[in-house]
Amino acid sequence: MRILVVSHGELASGLINSYEMIAGENPQLDSLSLTNAGIANFTQKFMEKLDSYGNEKVLILCDIKGGSPFNESYKYQMTHPDRVSIICGVNLPILIEVGMLVTSIDDLDVLYQMALSIGKQSIEGISKEIVQEEENEELEF
Repeated sequence: MRILVVSHGELASGLINSYEMIAGENPQLDSLSLTNAGIANFTQKFMEKLDSYGNEKVLILCDIKGGSPFNESYKYQMTHPDRVSIICGVNLPILIEVGMLVTSIDDLDVLYQMALSIGKQSIEGISKEIVQEEENEELEF
């Protein structure tokens, strides 16, 4: 199984770079960026990349739903529904967790559900009130 991160600009390759800094190299991870070369270039490279994976299943992690990288991924999924799953809103916590699990899980649906769950858990707001309370507590010690 593979994980392909797709994005506008260099976000996808930057996430892979950050993953490798934290967790080491992983040959199951790959990236593709939409650049100023345009959508036709992206589409060609996207198809070549997926063809190079043979029959391996692929979890595609996209930057934003509705963007060109997502749209090309979705078109592919429509013709290969058993081979590809897509998650929109990729972030580093998702990539780290699923990247470390991709070699031990052979069920794309399980990896997909885990990625969704991790994504939901990894987004958290830090309210100003909590920060102020913690600062006040520190002063008391």
